Parts: sequence; structure tokens; C-alpha cells
Amino acid sequence: METKTTTVKGLAFDVIVVETVHQDARGILFYVATIFVREHKTGARRLVRRTRVPGTGQEVARAVQQHGVRALDKLTA
Repeated sequence: METKTTTVKGLAFDVIVVETVHQDARGILFYVATIFVREHKTGARRLVRRTRVPGTGQEVARAVQQHGVRALDKLTA
């Protein structure tokens, strides 16, 4: 299993995307991405979304880098 953590830093909070992938020669066997929001003031992490669709974690990280907080509005709605 391979775990990749991507942190997108913001002014008031950070968005943390943790992707876990297990694959063999034939392809992906297991994929899960968890998206957290960590506040700077308290350091508390809040789970925003968990998904099993491959590639979604990196897609969310790119959207947050480009659009900021507004990208997370789509996830919570």
C-alpha cells in the first residue's frame, strides 16, 4: 500500500488530501482518498469527504489550489 499526503496551505486553514492506493500488475485493487480541513488556530482536523473514485484526491487538491475555499463548497453541498 502506498499513501500520499498533499497539503494545500491557506490563510485561515490548510486542506489535507490523503490518498491510499494498493495496486498490482493488473491495476488498482484499492483506492481511498480522505479530505481534511485543518484550522491554523486550533490545529483541529475536520473530515470533509471520503471517496473511493480513483484520481479524485488529486482533482480536489488542484481545484483548491486554483479556486480556494469555493472548491470545498461543491463537496459539502
